[in-house]
Amino acid sequence: MNSNTVRVGLIGLGGVCSAVHYPGFSRIPDVEIVGLCDPDADLLAKRQSEWGIDTGYTDARRFFQEVKPDAVAIAVPNIHHRKLVLRAIETGCHVLCEKPLGMTVPETVEMYDAARAADVRHMTAFTYRFVPGITYIKSLVDSGALGDIRHARFQRLQDWGETSIGWRQYKEMAGTGELGDMGIHRLDFAEDLLGPIRSVCSAMKRLVPRDHTKDGVACEPQDVEDWVAWISEFESGTTGVFEMGKLTKGRGPDGGHDVCEINGSEASVVYQLHTPQAILIAPQGEPYTKRTVPDEFLKRPGSPRDPAEGDPVATFRYDQAWEFVSAIREGRDCMPSFYHGMRSQVVADSIVEAATTRRWVNVPQWTKSKK
Repeated sequence: MNSNTVRVGLIGLGGVCSAVHYPGFSRIPDVEIVGLCDPDADLLAKRQSEWGIDTGYTDARRFFQEVKPDAVAIAVPNIHHRKLVLRAIETGCHVLCEKPLGMTVPETVEMYDAARAADVRHMTAFTYRFVPGITYIKSLVDSGALGDIRHARFQRLQDWGETSIGWRQYKEMAGTGELGDMGIHRLDFAEDLLGPIRSVCSAMKRLVPRDHTKDGVACEPQDVEDWVAWISEFESGTTGVFEMGKLTKGRGPDGGHDVCEINGSEASVVYQLHTPQAILIAPQGEPYTKRTVPDEFLKRPGSPRDPAEGDPVATFRYDQAWEFVSAIREGRDCMPSFYHGMRSQVVADSIVEAATTRRWVNVPQWTKSKK
C-alpha cells in the first residue's frame, strides 16, 4: 500500500451504494474498499460475495474500531445519518453522507460544526452537481452568456405507484417525503446555479395511503407527502418554480421527467436527465436547438471515468467519489460539503413552514460567516 492510498469503508449497502458509491470508488486508482457494514446480514453477505470484499460487519461500532478506515460513505435511512456521521468524525474519518444530511437544521449544524472542528473532509451526496449538462449550464450562467437570469423551473416527476416504498414514507425515518428525497437535490443545485433563495411559498400533499406492499401485505400508512411544489424568490431577483412528485407522469422516455430550465435576458437553456450530455439552448427570439456538452464538462478534471462508458444517466454519479477522494488527497473542502447539506435543510424547513402556515416565509440566510 502506498502513501497515497485512501482506505474507504461503505456503510449501508442498498441500491444507492450499489449504483453510485461502490462503482465510483472502485474505479479510482489507489482507493481500497477495506470493509462493508450493514445491519442486514443477508444483504451484507450478498455484497461481500458480489464485490469480493472479505471484511464485513453488521455493527457500526465494531466496524470503526476494527477496520479504522480513512474515509466512509454513509447510505442508510435518514434517521441514522447523525449518529453514524458523528461516530465517524470522532475516529478522525473523512465522511461522505447521503442526502438529506440530517432530519432537522440543528442536526445538520451539529454535523457541520463537528466535521470542521475535527478538520476532516466532509461531503453531502448531492449527485446532480456532477451531471455534465448542469456543469455546462453553470458555466454559461457564471460567464453571463445567458444575460440576467429572470426565471427558472425545476421539475422531478416520477410514478412510483401507490404501494409501500419502505422507510422513505415515514416521518420518523425520513423527516419528509418527496421534499427530502428529490426536492433537496434541486434546492442544492438551484442555489449553486443561481445563488441563495430569499423566500418561499409552498404546498405539500399526501395523495395515497401506501398502506400495503406490492405483495398485498398490510403496513402502516405513510405520513409524508407524495407531492410538493414551491415558488422561490432568489436574492438575485430570479423567480424559481419547483415541483416534485412520486405519482406524477412525466414526459421522459421512461415515463419520468427531470428538467431544469433557466430563462435569461440573452438566452434560455434546458437540462433533461435522460440526455445528461446535451442541453437545449435558445437565444432570445429563436427556438431551442440541441447542443452537445463540450468535452471539458463531461467529467471532473482527472476523473478516471470514461464518459462513453455505460449509461450516461447513471455513470456521471461516479464522479462524486472522485471529488471526495480528490479533496482528501489535496486537503481542501469537498464540493458540495456538509455546509451545503445544512444550507439545503434550512431552505427545506422553510418550505415546510410555508406549506403549514400557507404564507410566504423568509429563508434564514445561514452562511459560512456564521461559523
